[in-house]
Amino acid sequence: MKKIFMLLMLISLAVITVACGNDDDGPAEENNTEEPAAETPDSDDEAEGEPEAQEEAADSAAASGQQGVSDDELVEEDQAVATINGEEILGSSYNQIYPLVKSTLEQAGQEVEDTEAIKQQTLNELITQELIRQDAKEEGLTVEQEEVDNELATYEEQFGEEYATVLESSGYTEETLKEQIENDLLSNKYMESVLGIEVTDEEIEEYYQSAAEQSEEDLPPLEDVEDQIKQTLTSQKQQEKQEEIQAKIDELRENAEIEELI
Repeated sequence: MKKIFMLLMLISLAVITVACGNDDDGPAEENNTEEPAAETPDSDDEAEGEPEAQEEAADSAAASGQQGVSDDELVEEDQAVATINGEEILGSSYNQIYPLVKSTLEQAGQEVEDTEAIKQQTLNELITQELIRQDAKEEGLTVEQEEVDNELATYEEQFGEEYATVLESSGYTEETLKEQIENDLLSNKYMESVLGIEVTDEEIEEYYQSAAEQSEEDLPPLEDVEDQIKQTLTSQKQQEKQEEIQAKIDELRENAEIEELI
């Protein structure tokens, strides 16, 4: 199970849908890139095999994204692409997110020929992530190194000897992966603490049992798909609170000094 691809895709998906409406220069709101991963089954039939289906989609999107991006679409690793309240976002971060944005749009059936639109949406995504990170810090939210190390250890254990190969093929170094894990954990804490978006263990168990009852094949153990299920339910709740989230992001943007540099 390529959990690392699922993680990296959903990190982006968790915020892209919010960022879409934040800048008139970006793709229109109908480009709701979260939809493929965020839909939660409304019927038992739709619940069948959901964790595996989502993971396969994420794997496919991540792989196609890495292969379908030309050098001209990326920037120098040390180039500043934007500043938010004096904090620079470097090309290294842009180059990590751009393929995910492009492939996610493609998986959702959107046109990807307009690279300027993809660039703008990538900037929107990075800006939104940074605004959330900064506000989370203001709220006193932190991520302990132990939390990051535990997540990283999970990937290392899961992939074993293939860990380094999978990491390289995803376009990450261990250091950039650690940074992304920290951002993801901080974002999750922000959603729970500031926006009240929380998924309980009981909800995860209920989702898993519903899928297991409808599946003709045995599902992987709950601990293997728990993160995917949690992200699915989190994404659903984010959609339900879309107006509230959008209002918060708009507020953060209005009070921030933002400069796009590309």
